[in-house]
Amino acid sequence: MLLIDQFILRTMNPRLLAVWLSVALIPAVNLPAQPQPAERNQRGLRPMLGSNIDRPLRYTPVGTDFVITNGAEYFNRPLYGGSSAFRVDAGDVPEISLYLPGRGGNLRFGFKTPAGVKWLHEAKEIVARYRPGSMLYEIRDPLLGKGELHLTVLPLSGSKGVIVRAECPHPWTPLELVWAFGGANGMRGRRSGDIGCENEPVSQFFQLRPEQCQGDAFTLTTNTFILRSKSATIRGVIPGNAQLGIGDAHQWSQARELLASVSTTNLLPVLAGTAAFQFSQPIYLALQEITGTSESESLTNLAKVFSTAEEHRRTIADHVVVQTPDPFINAAAAALNVAAEAIWDEPQQAFMHGAVAWRQRLLGWRGPYSGDELGWHERTAAHFAGYARQQITGAVPSALPSPEESANLSRNETALHSNGDLMARSHYDMNLIAVDAFFRHLLWTGDLEFARRMWPVIERHLAWERRL
Repeated sequence: MLLIDQFILRTMNPRLLAVWLSVALIPAVNLPAQPQPAERNQRGLRPMLGSNIDRPLRYTPVGTDFVITNGAEYFNRPLYGGSSAFRVDAGDVPEISLYLPGRGGNLRFGFKTPAGVKWLHEAKEIVARYRPGSMLYEIRDPLLGKGELHLTVLPLSGSKGVIVRAECPHPWTPLELVWAFGGANGMRGRRSGDIGCENEPVSQFFQLRPEQCQGDAFTLTTNTFILRSKSATIRGVIPGNAQLGIGDAHQWSQARELLASVSTTNLLPVLAGTAAFQFSQPIYLALQEITGTSESESLTNLAKVFSTAEEHRRTIADHVVVQTPDPFINAAAAALNVAAEAIWDEPQQAFMHGAVAWRQRLLGWRGPYSGDELGWHERTAAHFAGYARQQITGAVPSALPSPEESANLSRNETALHSNGDLMARSHYDMNLIAVDAFFRHLLWTGDLEFARRMWPVIERHLAWERRL
Protein backbone atom coordinates (compact mmCIF):
# COMPACT_ATOMS: atom_id res chain seq x y z
CA MET A 1 0.00 0.00 0.00
CA LEU A 2 1.29 3.45 -0.90
CA LEU A 3 0.60 6.29 1.55
CA ILE A 4 0.56 9.81 0.13
CA ASP A 5 0.53 12.48 2.84
CA GLN A 6 -0.34 16.14 2.61
CA PHE A 7 3.21 17.21 1.74
CA ILE A 8 3.49 14.78 -1.14
CA LEU A 9 0.06 15.80 -2.40
CA ARG A 10 1.19 19.44 -2.51
CA THR A 11 4.40 18.56 -4.37
CA MET A 12 3.25 15.67 -6.53
CA ASN A 13 3.20 15.37 -10.29
CA PRO A 14 0.44 17.80 -11.37
CA ARG A 15 -0.84 15.32 -13.96
CA LEU A 16 -1.63 12.85 -11.17
CA LEU A 17 -3.70 15.45 -9.34
CA ALA A 18 -5.47 16.32 -12.60
CA VAL A 19 -6.28 12.67 -13.22
CA TRP A 20 -7.70 12.34 -9.70
CA LEU A 21 -9.88 15.39 -10.06
CA SER A 22 -11.10 14.64 -13.61
CA VAL A 23 -11.71 10.91 -13.23
CA ALA A 24 -12.12 9.86 -9.63
CA LEU A 25 -14.33 12.71 -8.53
CA ILE A 26 -16.97 11.67 -11.06
CA PRO A 27 -18.79 9.52 -8.44
CA ALA A 28 -19.28 12.61 -6.30
CA VAL A 29 -21.22 14.62 -8.88
CA ASN A 30 -24.06 13.22 -10.96
CA LEU A 31 -26.64 14.73 -13.17
CA PRO A 32 -30.03 15.02 -11.49
CA ALA A 33 -32.54 12.38 -12.48
CA GLN A 34 -34.52 14.95 -14.49
CA PRO A 35 -32.16 17.74 -15.65
CA GLN A 36 -33.77 21.11 -16.21
CA PRO A 37 -33.87 22.38 -19.82
CA ALA A 38 -30.77 24.45 -20.50
CA GLU A 39 -30.92 28.00 -21.77
CA ARG A 40 -30.24 28.31 -25.48
CA ASN A 41 -29.28 31.30 -27.55
CA GLN A 42 -31.02 32.53 -30.70
CA ARG A 43 -29.13 29.99 -32.86
CA GLY A 44 -30.34 27.11 -30.68
CA LEU A 45 -26.91 26.51 -29.16
CA ARG A 46 -26.39 26.02 -25.44
CA PRO A 47 -23.66 28.32 -24.09
CA MET A 48 -21.42 26.96 -21.33
CA LEU A 49 -22.65 29.32 -18.63
CA GLY A 50 -22.88 28.75 -14.89
CA SER A 51 -26.66 28.60 -15.08
CA ASN A 52 -26.42 25.73 -17.58
CA ILE A 53 -23.72 23.58 -16.05
CA ASP A 54 -24.36 23.87 -12.30
CA ARG A 55 -25.33 20.53 -10.77
CA PRO A 56 -26.13 19.64 -7.17
CA LEU A 57 -23.74 17.49 -5.17
CA ARG A 58 -25.66 14.26 -4.70
CA TYR A 59 -23.06 12.13 -2.93
CA THR A 60 -21.22 12.87 0.31
CA PRO A 61 -17.73 11.45 1.00
CA VAL A 62 -17.43 9.52 4.25
CA GLY A 63 -13.96 8.01 4.55
CA THR A 64 -13.51 6.23 1.22
CA ASP A 65 -17.28 5.85 0.72
CA PHE A 66 -19.60 7.97 -1.39
CA VAL A 67 -22.95 8.06 0.43
CA ILE A 68 -26.48 9.04 -0.53
CA THR A 69 -29.80 8.65 1.29
CA ASN A 70 -32.93 7.86 -0.73
CA GLY A 71 -31.22 8.44 -4.05
CA ALA A 72 -33.26 7.79 -7.18
CA GLU A 73 -30.69 6.39 -9.60
CA TYR A 74 -30.60 2.79 -10.80
CA PHE A 75 -27.59 1.09 -12.42
CA ASN A 76 -25.29 4.13 -12.40
CA ARG A 77 -22.54 2.48 -10.34
CA PRO A 78 -20.54 -0.17 -12.25
CA LEU A 79 -18.79 -2.82 -10.17
CA TYR A 80 -16.10 -4.15 -12.48
CA GLY A 81 -15.29 -7.78 -13.08
CA GLY A 82 -11.53 -7.91 -13.59
CA SER A 83 -9.91 -8.27 -17.01
CA SER A 84 -13.17 -8.73 -18.87
CA ALA A 85 -16.21 -6.83 -20.05
CA PHE A 86 -18.31 -8.45 -17.31
CA ARG A 87 -19.66 -6.03 -14.72
CA VAL A 88 -22.39 -5.60 -12.15
CA ASP A 89 -24.40 -2.38 -12.50
CA ALA A 90 -25.64 -1.22 -9.11
CA GLY A 91 -26.97 2.17 -8.02
CA ASP A 92 -28.68 4.21 -5.33
CA VAL A 93 -31.33 1.53 -4.90
CA PRO A 94 -30.68 -2.18 -4.13
CA GLU A 95 -31.29 -3.75 -7.51
CA ILE A 96 -28.49 -4.92 -9.80
CA SER A 97 -28.13 -5.77 -13.46
CA LEU A 98 -25.50 -8.13 -14.86
CA TYR A 99 -23.64 -7.25 -18.06
CA LEU A 100 -21.76 -10.21 -19.57
CA PRO A 101 -21.31 -8.33 -22.09
CA GLY A 102 -24.92 -8.23 -23.14
CA ARG A 103 -27.76 -8.23 -20.69
CA GLY A 104 -27.34 -10.98 -18.06
CA GLY A 105 -30.52 -10.39 -16.05
CA ASN A 106 -31.77 -8.35 -13.10
CA LEU A 107 -31.54 -9.32 -9.45
CA ARG A 108 -33.77 -7.45 -7.03
CA PHE A 109 -34.41 -7.89 -3.32
CA GLY A 110 -37.23 -7.46 -0.87
CA PHE A 111 -38.29 -8.54 2.60
CA LYS A 112 -41.29 -10.25 4.14
CA THR A 113 -42.56 -9.89 7.70
CA PRO A 114 -45.88 -10.80 9.36
CA ALA A 115 -46.93 -7.23 8.53
CA GLY A 116 -46.37 -7.52 4.78
CA VAL A 117 -43.94 -7.90 1.87
CA LYS A 118 -42.08 -5.13 0.05
CA TRP A 119 -39.29 -4.66 -2.48
CA LEU A 120 -36.26 -2.95 -0.97
CA HIS A 121 -36.40 -0.06 -3.43
CA GLU A 122 -39.82 0.78 -1.96
CA ALA A 123 -38.48 1.04 1.61
CA LYS A 124 -38.89 4.30 3.52
CA GLU A 125 -35.15 4.89 3.95
CA ILE A 126 -32.28 3.56 1.85
CA VAL A 127 -28.73 4.61 2.66
CA ALA A 128 -26.48 3.60 -0.24
CA ARG A 129 -22.68 3.55 0.05
CA TYR A 130 -20.33 3.14 -2.86
CA ARG A 131 -17.29 1.66 -1.15
CA PRO A 132 -14.95 1.53 -4.15
CA GLY A 133 -15.50 -1.83 -5.80
CA SER A 134 -18.69 -2.65 -3.86
CA MET A 135 -22.12 -1.33 -2.85
CA LEU A 136 -23.56 -1.35 0.68
CA TYR A 137 -27.18 -0.61 1.58
CA GLU A 138 -28.88 0.10 4.90
CA ILE A 139 -32.66 -0.41 4.77
CA ARG A 140 -35.16 0.99 7.28
CA ASP A 141 -38.91 0.70 7.01
CA PRO A 142 -41.99 0.53 9.28
CA LEU A 143 -42.49 -3.11 8.26
CA LEU A 144 -39.09 -3.86 9.81
CA GLY A 145 -40.05 -2.24 13.11
CA LYS A 146 -36.90 -1.18 14.93
CA GLY A 147 -34.77 -3.55 12.89
CA GLU A 148 -32.60 -2.84 9.86
CA LEU A 149 -31.68 -4.84 6.78
CA HIS A 150 -28.12 -4.53 5.46
CA LEU A 151 -27.07 -5.60 1.97
CA THR A 152 -23.53 -5.82 0.51
CA VAL A 153 -22.88 -6.43 -3.21
CA LEU A 154 -19.46 -7.60 -4.46
CA PRO A 155 -18.16 -8.93 -7.78
CA LEU A 156 -16.59 -12.36 -7.48
CA SER A 157 -12.80 -12.24 -7.41
CA GLY A 158 -12.04 -15.36 -9.45
CA SER A 159 -14.79 -15.57 -12.06
CA LYS A 160 -17.57 -13.60 -13.74
CA GLY A 161 -20.22 -13.25 -11.10
CA VAL A 162 -21.54 -11.47 -8.04
CA ILE A 163 -22.13 -12.34 -4.40
CA VAL A 164 -24.60 -10.62 -2.08
CA ARG A 165 -24.66 -10.76 1.70
CA ALA A 166 -27.88 -9.82 3.51
CA GLU A 167 -27.88 -9.21 7.26
CA CYS A 168 -30.38 -8.24 9.92
CA PRO A 169 -28.18 -7.44 12.95
CA HIS A 170 -31.01 -7.15 15.47
CA PRO A 171 -34.21 -8.70 14.08
CA TRP A 172 -37.27 -7.08 15.63
CA THR A 173 -39.76 -9.38 13.95
CA PRO A 174 -39.68 -12.68 12.03
CA LEU A 175 -38.03 -11.74 8.74
CA GLU A 176 -37.50 -13.35 5.34
CA LEU A 177 -35.31 -12.16 2.50
CA VAL A 178 -37.13 -12.07 -0.86
CA TRP A 179 -35.41 -11.99 -4.24
CA ALA A 180 -36.19 -12.31 -7.94
CA PHE A 181 -33.92 -12.89 -10.93
CA GLY A 182 -34.40 -13.14 -14.69
CA GLY A 183 -34.26 -11.44 -18.08
CA ALA A 184 -30.88 -12.57 -19.46
CA ASN A 185 -31.64 -11.85 -23.10
CA GLY A 186 -28.20 -10.53 -24.13
CA MET A 187 -29.32 -7.02 -25.14
CA ARG A 188 -26.23 -4.84 -25.62
CA GLY A 189 -27.36 -1.31 -26.40
CA ARG A 190 -25.56 1.29 -28.51
CA ARG A 191 -22.65 1.84 -26.13
CA SER A 192 -22.83 -1.17 -23.78
CA GLY A 193 -25.02 0.74 -21.33
CA ASP A 194 -22.64 3.66 -20.84
CA ILE A 195 -24.21 6.52 -18.86
CA GLY A 196 -25.73 9.14 -21.16
CA CYS A 197 -25.00 7.18 -24.35
CA GLU A 198 -28.14 5.07 -24.79
CA ASN A 199 -31.50 6.13 -26.19
CA GLU A 200 -32.81 6.36 -22.63
CA PRO A 201 -31.17 6.83 -19.21
CA VAL A 202 -29.51 3.70 -17.82
CA SER A 203 -31.99 3.82 -14.91
CA GLN A 204 -34.61 2.86 -17.51
CA PHE A 205 -32.43 1.05 -20.03
CA PHE A 206 -31.53 -1.77 -17.63
CA GLN A 207 -34.97 -2.16 -16.05
CA LEU A 208 -36.38 -5.64 -16.56
CA ARG A 209 -39.21 -5.91 -19.06
CA PRO A 210 -41.35 -9.07 -19.04
CA GLU A 211 -40.67 -9.85 -22.71
CA GLN A 212 -36.94 -10.07 -21.93
CA CYS A 213 -37.68 -13.32 -20.08
CA GLN A 214 -38.99 -15.01 -23.23
CA GLY A 215 -37.15 -18.29 -23.79
CA ASP A 216 -35.41 -18.40 -20.40
CA ALA A 217 -35.32 -21.85 -18.81
CA PHE A 218 -34.64 -22.52 -15.11
CA THR A 219 -33.47 -25.74 -13.51
CA LEU A 220 -33.98 -25.78 -9.72
CA THR A 221 -32.35 -27.97 -7.08
CA THR A 222 -32.10 -27.75 -3.28
CA ASN A 223 -29.71 -24.82 -3.03
CA THR A 224 -28.75 -24.06 -6.64
CA PHE A 225 -30.39 -23.11 -9.88
CA ILE A 226 -29.33 -22.76 -13.52
CA LEU A 227 -30.72 -20.15 -15.89
CA ARG A 228 -30.24 -21.00 -19.56
CA SER A 229 -31.07 -18.42 -22.19
CA LYS A 230 -30.11 -17.94 -25.81
CA SER A 231 -27.21 -15.71 -24.76
CA ALA A 232 -25.96 -17.05 -21.42
CA THR A 233 -25.90 -19.77 -18.80
CA ILE A 234 -25.94 -18.48 -15.23
CA ARG A 235 -25.63 -20.53 -12.06
CA GLY A 236 -27.08 -19.39 -8.76
CA VAL A 237 -26.21 -20.65 -5.27
CA ILE A 238 -28.60 -19.87 -2.43
CA PRO A 239 -29.15 -20.80 1.25
CA GLY A 240 -30.17 -24.37 2.00
CA ASN A 241 -33.38 -23.24 3.70
CA ALA A 242 -34.54 -21.18 0.71
CA GLN A 243 -37.84 -21.67 -1.06
CA LEU A 244 -37.60 -21.34 -4.86
CA GLY A 245 -40.15 -21.19 -7.62
CA ILE A 246 -40.84 -19.87 -11.09
CA GLY A 247 -43.09 -16.84 -11.19
CA ASP A 248 -44.71 -14.69 -13.84
CA ALA A 249 -42.47 -11.86 -15.10
CA HIS A 250 -45.57 -9.72 -15.60
CA GLN A 251 -45.69 -9.48 -11.78
CA TRP A 252 -42.09 -8.26 -11.49
CA SER A 253 -43.17 -4.91 -10.05
CA GLN A 254 -45.31 -6.32 -7.22
CA ALA A 255 -43.49 -8.48 -4.69
CA ARG A 256 -46.63 -10.03 -3.19
CA GLU A 257 -48.16 -10.80 -6.58
CA LEU A 258 -44.89 -12.25 -7.91
CA LEU A 259 -44.61 -14.68 -4.98
CA ALA A 260 -48.29 -15.61 -5.43
CA SER A 261 -47.69 -16.34 -9.14
CA VAL A 262 -45.12 -19.07 -8.44
CA SER A 263 -45.96 -22.31 -10.29
CA THR A 264 -48.95 -20.73 -12.06
CA THR A 265 -47.23 -20.00 -15.38
CA ASN A 266 -43.91 -20.37 -17.13
CA LEU A 267 -44.54 -18.43 -20.35
CA LEU A 268 -42.37 -15.52 -19.20
CA PRO A 269 -40.45 -17.13 -16.33
CA VAL A 270 -38.64 -15.29 -13.57
CA LEU A 271 -37.07 -16.86 -10.49
CA ALA A 272 -38.62 -15.95 -7.14
CA GLY A 273 -37.21 -17.02 -3.79
CA THR A 274 -37.42 -16.50 -0.05
CA ALA A 275 -35.19 -17.44 2.86
CA ALA A 276 -35.77 -16.86 6.58
CA PHE A 277 -33.11 -15.17 8.71
CA GLN A 278 -32.00 -17.57 11.43
CA PHE A 279 -30.37 -16.43 14.67
CA SER A 280 -29.11 -13.19 13.09
CA GLN A 281 -26.94 -15.18 10.66
CA PRO A 282 -26.28 -13.57 7.26
CA ILE A 283 -27.83 -14.90 4.07
CA TYR A 284 -25.57 -15.24 1.01
CA LEU A 285 -26.62 -15.46 -2.62
CA ALA A 286 -24.23 -15.78 -5.57
CA LEU A 287 -24.63 -15.66 -9.36
CA GLN A 288 -21.97 -16.86 -11.76
CA GLU A 289 -21.77 -16.96 -15.54
CA ILE A 290 -20.85 -20.40 -16.85
CA THR A 291 -18.96 -20.51 -20.15
CA GLY A 292 -17.09 -23.20 -22.01
CA THR A 293 -13.79 -21.33 -21.88
CA SER A 294 -13.59 -20.07 -18.29
CA GLU A 295 -13.10 -22.00 -15.09
CA SER A 296 -15.86 -21.71 -12.52
CA GLU A 297 -15.04 -20.40 -9.07
CA SER A 298 -16.06 -22.81 -6.34
CA LEU A 299 -19.20 -21.55 -4.62
CA THR A 300 -19.55 -24.32 -2.05
CA ASN A 301 -18.70 -22.04 0.88
CA LEU A 302 -20.35 -18.67 0.22
CA ALA A 303 -19.07 -17.05 3.41
CA LYS A 304 -15.51 -17.81 2.31
CA VAL A 305 -16.24 -16.68 -1.26
CA PHE A 306 -17.53 -13.37 0.10
CA SER A 307 -14.48 -12.93 2.35
CA THR A 308 -12.13 -13.60 -0.58
CA ALA A 309 -13.98 -11.13 -2.81
CA GLU A 310 -13.86 -8.45 -0.12
CA GLU A 311 -10.14 -8.98 0.47
CA HIS A 312 -9.54 -8.68 -3.29
CA ARG A 313 -11.58 -5.47 -3.41
CA ARG A 314 -9.76 -3.97 -0.44
CA THR A 315 -6.35 -4.75 -1.91
CA ILE A 316 -7.19 -2.77 -5.04
CA ALA A 317 -9.02 0.09 -3.33
CA ASP A 318 -6.19 0.57 -0.79
CA HIS A 319 -3.39 0.41 -3.35
CA VAL A 320 -2.88 4.17 -3.03
CA VAL A 321 -4.20 5.93 0.07
CA VAL A 322 -4.47 9.70 0.23
CA GLN A 323 -4.77 11.71 3.44
CA THR A 324 -5.58 15.40 2.98
CA PRO A 325 -7.94 17.93 4.59
CA ASP A 326 -10.28 17.43 1.62
CA PRO A 327 -12.62 14.42 2.08
CA PHE A 328 -13.48 14.37 -1.63
CA ILE A 329 -9.84 13.85 -2.65
CA ASN A 330 -9.37 11.21 0.03
CA ALA A 331 -12.36 9.23 -1.22
CA ALA A 332 -11.51 9.87 -4.88
CA ALA A 333 -8.15 8.09 -4.62
CA ALA A 334 -9.76 4.78 -3.69
CA ALA A 335 -12.26 5.13 -6.53
CA LEU A 336 -9.42 5.89 -8.94
CA ASN A 337 -7.57 2.74 -7.90
CA VAL A 338 -10.62 0.64 -8.79
CA ALA A 339 -11.25 2.44 -12.09
CA ALA A 340 -7.60 2.16 -13.15
CA GLU A 341 -7.59 -1.55 -12.33
CA ALA A 342 -10.74 -1.96 -14.45
CA ILE A 343 -9.18 -0.56 -17.63
CA TRP A 344 -6.13 -2.84 -17.42
CA ASP A 345 -6.54 -6.03 -19.45
CA GLU A 346 -4.15 -8.69 -18.22
CA PRO A 347 -4.46 -11.16 -21.13
CA GLN A 348 -3.78 -8.42 -23.70
CA GLN A 349 -1.22 -6.63 -21.50
CA ALA A 350 -2.76 -3.31 -22.45
CA PHE A 351 -4.92 -0.49 -21.19
CA MET A 352 -8.46 -0.41 -22.50
CA HIS A 353 -10.13 2.74 -23.80
CA GLY A 354 -12.89 2.35 -21.19
CA ALA A 355 -14.18 -0.08 -18.58
CA VAL A 356 -17.84 0.16 -19.71
CA ALA A 357 -18.25 1.48 -23.25
CA TRP A 358 -15.32 1.30 -25.69
CA ARG A 359 -13.70 -1.58 -23.81
CA GLN A 360 -11.04 -2.14 -26.42
CA ARG A 361 -7.26 -1.96 -26.63
CA LEU A 362 -6.17 1.62 -27.29
CA LEU A 363 -2.72 3.19 -27.52
CA GLY A 364 -3.15 6.70 -26.16
CA TRP A 365 -5.49 9.01 -24.24
CA ARG A 366 -5.74 8.94 -20.43
CA GLY A 367 -5.53 5.27 -19.48
CA PRO A 368 -1.80 4.56 -19.96
CA TYR A 369 -0.85 7.30 -17.49
CA SER A 370 -2.52 5.45 -14.63
CA GLY A 371 0.07 2.66 -14.56
CA ASP A 372 2.94 4.90 -13.46
CA GLU A 373 0.81 7.33 -11.44
CA LEU A 374 -0.42 4.46 -9.27
CA GLY A 375 2.82 2.49 -9.09
CA TRP A 376 2.00 -0.22 -11.66
CA HIS A 377 5.09 0.61 -13.74
CA GLU A 378 5.27 -2.83 -15.33
CA ARG A 379 1.86 -2.24 -16.89
CA THR A 380 2.94 0.96 -18.63
CA ALA A 381 6.05 -0.77 -19.95
CA ALA A 382 4.08 -3.77 -21.24
CA HIS A 383 1.46 -1.50 -22.85
CA PHE A 384 4.02 0.55 -24.74
CA ALA A 385 6.17 -2.45 -25.71
CA GLY A 386 3.12 -4.15 -27.20
CA TYR A 387 2.41 -1.23 -29.49
CA ALA A 388 6.12 -0.82 -30.31
CA ARG A 389 6.01 -4.27 -31.89
CA GLN A 390 3.30 -3.13 -34.31
CA GLN A 391 4.88 0.18 -35.32
CA ILE A 392 4.96 0.68 -39.09
CA THR A 393 8.57 0.35 -40.25
CA GLY A 394 8.13 0.35 -44.04
CA ALA A 395 9.67 2.81 -46.45
CA VAL A 396 9.34 6.48 -45.59
CA PRO A 397 7.12 8.15 -48.22
CA SER A 398 8.98 10.60 -50.46
CA ALA A 399 6.02 12.97 -50.46
CA LEU A 400 2.78 13.36 -48.53
CA PRO A 401 -0.54 13.11 -50.34
CA SER A 402 -3.07 15.92 -50.12
CA PRO A 403 -5.68 15.95 -47.34
CA GLU A 404 -8.82 13.99 -48.09
CA GLU A 405 -11.67 15.96 -49.64
CA SER A 406 -14.15 13.37 -48.33
CA ALA A 407 -13.24 14.48 -44.79
CA ASN A 408 -13.36 18.19 -45.65
CA LEU A 409 -9.56 18.27 -45.71
CA SER A 410 -9.48 17.41 -42.00
CA ARG A 411 -7.73 14.05 -42.33
CA ASN A 412 -4.97 12.38 -44.26
CA GLU A 413 -5.17 8.65 -43.53
CA THR A 414 -2.49 7.67 -46.03
CA ALA A 415 0.09 9.99 -44.50
CA LEU A 416 -0.99 9.08 -40.97
CA HIS A 417 -0.49 5.36 -41.49
CA SER A 418 3.10 5.53 -42.65
CA ASN A 419 6.52 4.79 -41.16
CA GLY A 420 6.46 5.56 -37.44
CA ASP A 421 2.73 5.19 -36.76
CA LEU A 422 2.04 3.00 -33.72
CA MET A 423 -1.68 2.41 -34.20
CA ALA A 424 -2.48 1.80 -37.83
CA ARG A 425 -6.20 1.25 -37.33
CA SER A 426 -7.00 4.66 -35.80
CA HIS A 427 -7.69 7.99 -37.45
CA TYR A 428 -6.33 9.79 -34.34
CA ASP A 429 -2.76 10.82 -33.63
CA MET A 430 -2.38 8.35 -30.76
CA ASN A 431 1.41 8.49 -30.96
CA LEU A 432 1.62 11.90 -29.34
CA ILE A 433 -0.05 10.96 -26.04
CA ALA A 434 1.45 7.47 -25.94
CA VAL A 435 5.02 8.73 -26.28
CA ASP A 436 4.37 11.42 -23.68
CA ALA A 437 3.23 8.68 -21.30
CA PHE A 438 6.35 6.68 -22.21
CA PHE A 439 8.66 9.61 -21.42
CA ARG A 440 6.89 10.05 -18.08
CA HIS A 441 7.42 6.33 -17.47
CA LEU A 442 11.16 6.87 -17.91
CA LEU A 443 11.08 9.83 -15.53
CA TRP A 444 9.24 7.76 -12.93
CA THR A 445 11.40 4.64 -13.24
CA GLY A 446 14.79 5.69 -14.65
CA ASP A 447 14.75 2.47 -16.69
CA LEU A 448 17.64 3.14 -19.09
CA GLU A 449 17.67 -0.40 -20.47
CA PHE A 450 14.05 -0.07 -21.54
CA ALA A 451 14.79 3.40 -22.97
CA ARG A 452 17.64 2.02 -25.09
CA ARG A 453 15.47 -0.84 -26.35
CA MET A 454 12.64 1.53 -27.30
CA TRP A 455 14.79 4.32 -28.70
CA PRO A 456 14.46 3.26 -32.38
CA VAL A 457 10.68 3.35 -31.86
CA ILE A 458 10.95 6.90 -30.51
CA GLU A 459 13.19 8.02 -33.39
CA ARG A 460 10.68 6.76 -35.94
CA HIS A 461 7.90 8.48 -34.01
CA LEU A 462 9.71 11.84 -33.91
CA ALA A 463 10.45 11.68 -37.65
CA TRP A 464 6.79 10.79 -38.26
CA GLU A 465 5.59 13.79 -36.24
CA ARG A 466 7.93 16.16 -38.09
CA ARG A 467 6.91 14.73 -41.46
CA LEU A 468 3.20 15.14 -40.72
